Amino acid sequence: MMDCPKCSSETLVETPALGNIPLDVCPGCSCIWFDKDELEALLKQSQDWDSADFNLMNPKPKGLICPRCKNNMMRGGLVNPLLLVDKCDSCGGVWLDSNELKLVRKLLNLPEEDSEVKVSRPFPASSIEHRQPTKSPLIKIFSGICAIAGLIGISFEMYLYFSPAESVSHVPSMGLLVLSILLFIGGIFGLLRRK
Repeated sequence: MMDCPKCSSETLVETPALGNIPLDVCPGCSCIWFDKDELEALLKQSQDWDSADFNLMNPKPKGLICPRCKNNMMRGGLVNPLLLVDKCDSCGGVWLDSNELKLVRKLLNLPEEDSEVKVSRPFPASSIEHRQPTKSPLIKIFSGICAIAGLIGISFEMYLYFSPAESVSHVPSMGLLVLSILLFIGGIFGLLRRK
């Protein structure tokens, strides 16, 4: 899966948009990603293009990140100086904005009726397969109560231990101390647990 370089939250969806070539389209901005040689093959179907003509004219760094290999792409004219595209030097892929697709259709003498490719967002498979159970608010409340009760018990035992002999008994309850420590640690782990 590839992410759209323009809409960082969108994932490109594979669809046969032009000819029989499977294209990766962004459902948010309708931009299209052509893998290496896909756009060239499409142009060669319609007109006689040399592979030498497929190099960028006046390439400049654009700043868009390649969805395939995550390198910076270059922006320049492709085939025609008016057709400004983003091309990755590393993997050879080409990124077309929706208005650039309109120009490609004109160059290929294709009908203008579907000038913008629309795809629907797929339901995220990860949310189906890896759905994690949500932690009940009651579990958080119970864990918090345990942590507080444990802290109170530990504080009480410390009070008994450090108080003057005349005011309280210096016989700390080992059972209360152990229970307080377990409640405190269990409550903290319950609050920090993610599942």
